[in-house]
Amino acid sequence: MKHILWGLSLALILAPATSNAEIYKWKDKNGVVRYSDIPPPSNIPHESLGKKGAKTPTSAEAPPVAAGPEGAPAPAPQQQTPEAVTGDADVRRQEEEAAKQKAAAAEAELKQKQENCTTARANLANYNQGGRIYKMNEKGEREYLGDAELAAGLEKAQMEVDKYCQ
Repeated sequence: MKHILWGLSLALILAPATSNAEIYKWKDKNGVVRYSDIPPPSNIPHESLGKKGAKTPTSAEAPPVAAGPEGAPAPAPQQQTPEAVTGDADVRRQEEEAAKQKAAAAEAELKQKQENCTTARANLANYNQGGRIYKMNEKGEREYLGDAELAAGLEKAQMEVDKYCQ
């Protein structure tokens, strides 16, 4: 009997604390509308619906509507709904991601072009230096280039420098 009395007393003491909790409304990442007395993470837009058990204004208690010219009701100020704010944030996030991807692609292309330029200049320097130049064949043996092959290689190296080093 004492346990029941203690439990009932504790419930009566805690009841007012839970009745004043604020209610929050938001959409999760799947688009499902959620209601809770615990606020969502700070990066999620939410709407506060007031306190539990709070009295909502009736039509008699509603604030008067401002009248525009000739007694017509004035247009209500446009407020963005949480859904619209979420949509705008999604669009901005997608635009930022696209810009980051575009910048990364441009940076990778520039890096590749610089590497190609460095290689082309090194090849041109080898051909301009003179001396004997060789290539390795399938057997791993050296094959020295003749005059015609050296001239063709020099011309090709110059074309690569012109292509990649502008």
